[in-house]
Amino acid sequence: MTQRITIRDDVLNNLKILSGYNFPSAGTTEGIEREKLPAIFVGFATEQAEQELSGTTRQLDLVVSVVVHSRGDIYELLDQASEDVEGVLQDRTLGGTCEIFALSQTGFALDQDHPLGEVRLTYTAQYSTE
Repeated sequence: MTQRITIRDDVLNNLKILSGYNFPSAGTTEGIEREKLPAIFVGFATEQAEQELSGTTRQLDLVVSVVVHSRGDIYELLDQASEDVEGVLQDRTLGGTCEIFALSQTGFALDQDHPLGEVRLTYTAQYSTE
């Protein structure tokens, strides 16, 4: 198992303490039924690598995506989901899995036809390989 998978799995395991959310299988591309929302997905975005004499320093951008459905104030649900995720993922080393783990960006998207919303929290995990 690569360090990327280890980091992803640790993030997912930390998030699973949140109640009221569904966690589809990692890496799934299946559609999620409305009844199974809100749902949390964890996946990779990008990774930068810098070669050094002692090994490679890597910065992995990992995305935690929360999809919600509401007929009310969808922004309120997205804000609460963001707060829930941020509250759980505060450990700056992710339990020693990486050297640095920090939130770098939060984005929001709406699909008013259904009405669905998504909050995407991008975390940067820095780690080294030999």
